[in-house]
Amino acid sequence: MQSANSAAHPASGCCALPATALKALTQTRDQLRLLAQLTEPQGEGSPDVVYLSAQALAQCFDRLADDLDRIAEAVSPSEL
Repeated sequence: MQSANSAAHPASGCCALPATALKALTQTRDQLRLLAQLTEPQGEGSPDVVYLSAQALAQCFDRLADDLDRIAEAVSPSEL
């Protein structure tokens, strides 16, 4: 039986993901979707320009990498 503070990947059943790691994974997904939306072309007539500084983009990628590191560290083999 799984604890209330973790979620396992339903297909594999090989890992336990603590609630904090699941939250970080969800936030990472949302950040990637935001970056995708910010870089989508806005239409035929609009210029294909992204208004993000290199520093802001680097900070986003660095934060995403840190979040993924924490998630990977939190994953532990599940007890069957």
